[in-house]
Amino acid sequence: MTSINAAQSSAATSATVAIRGSAGSAQTNSQPAAATAKPGPASTVVATVVSLSATATAATTAAKEPSMGKKDFATVAKDARASLDTAFEKMGRTADNHTTDAEWKTAVAGLDRRALYAIASNQGGNFSDLEQGLAKYTMSKQVDTAMGLDNLAAAANQTSAMSKAEIQFLEGVSDEEKTSIDWAKRRASSQFTYEFLSEREGKEPENLDSENPIVKLLKGGIDRLKQMGDPSQQLEDTPQYKQAVQLSEQLKATNAPNPSATSGHKIDITA
Repeated sequence: MTSINAAQSSAATSATVAIRGSAGSAQTNSQPAAATAKPGPASTVVATVVSLSATATAATTAAKEPSMGKKDFATVAKDARASLDTAFEKMGRTADNHTTDAEWKTAVAGLDRRALYAIASNQGGNFSDLEQGLAKYTMSKQVDTAMGLDNLAAAANQTSAMSKAEIQFLEGVSDEEKTSIDWAKRRASSQFTYEFLSEREGKEPENLDSENPIVKLLKGGIDRLKQMGDPSQQLEDTPQYKQAVQLSEQLKATNAPNPSATSGHKIDITA
């Protein structure tokens, strides 16, 4: 599990972006790990204004899919399983360690982010470790695209606007995904990075606090590490992280399918 080192210089504390990649990222034999841009030292970096591309803007908008009125999550997972099986059957193969990036993209081309999360979280226990990893990788790349990290110049000069785009994308995902500790880690890290970069650019950061209690706990843990200034301490060592993990498991249990129910549960993830 990726973690953050608490103490370094004030500029280096922005390295919390390193934990961001654990939310929906995975490395497989056929895909490289998603790149993560880190701000450089404040004394040597001049803020660069990078406008988000049309692709990034579209990716951010595409994440805003309300869960209300949609099929329950168990059905989403079953449909995702059937879709994958059909796609790979047409290719005359199954998903394995030799699956290429192009083949995986073809297999999930018709799936939205909620379906990808069903695969990544192994909803119903019907997805292989490889499929879960590939889905997580795809989800991470979606966030990177929304930030504009597919633009090399932008990736080398991360700005507060890019971190804000990341936050907006993450806020638009499904309620089910928002119960996961990985999502909360990336959401908390993106806010910390946004605040840091805004201050470095001489701007007053907007209040982008999350209402999600898991995010609140993790953001508190990150802030605690910054205050402690102890490089031996990691996010996972903080009491806030342990509480966040427990709460995540409780929320997932709340969302577990009920055989006697006729529709999915409504998750309250606000505090």
